[in-house]
Amino acid sequence: MMIGMVTSTIRFLWYNRLMPKHLVPVMSLLAAVILLVMLNFTTPAGVGPFGVLVFFTTFYILMFGVALALVRFFARLTRSQLGKKEYVYGAVVAFGPIMLMLAQSMGSMSWLTVGLTVIFVLLGCFLVSKK
Repeated sequence: MMIGMVTSTIRFLWYNRLMPKHLVPVMSLLAAVILLVMLNFTTPAGVGPFGVLVFFTTFYILMFGVALALVRFFARLTRSQLGKKEYVYGAVVAFGPIMLMLAQSMGSMSWLTVGLTVIFVLLGCFLVSKK
C-alpha cells in the first residue's frame, strides 16, 4: 500500500515538473508538421471550414511554442524568475501573429492594423504583469 502511494506521488511530481517543459515543444513540432502537410497537399477552398479551424489552431500552437521560447530567453537575459506566468505571457504574445494573419486573410492589413495589434499585445502583457 505504501509503495503504491509513493509510486503515484513520484509519477505526479514527475508529470507536473517535467512534462510541461517537454509538452509544449513536442506539440509545437507536431503542429509544424501538420501545417507543412496542410500547406503542401490542400488548398483553402478544398479544405473546408473544419480545415481552416485546424489550420488556425495548429498555427496558434506553433506560435505559442515560439513565443514561450522567446519569453524564456528574455527571462534568462534579465535573470528573472517568471514561473507559471511565462505560459500566460507566451499565450498573449502568440495571439499577435494570429490576429495579423486573420487581418491579412480578410484583406484589411495596414500599418494601423499592425500598430493596434502591437498595442493589444503590449496591453495584454501589462495586464499579466499586474496580475
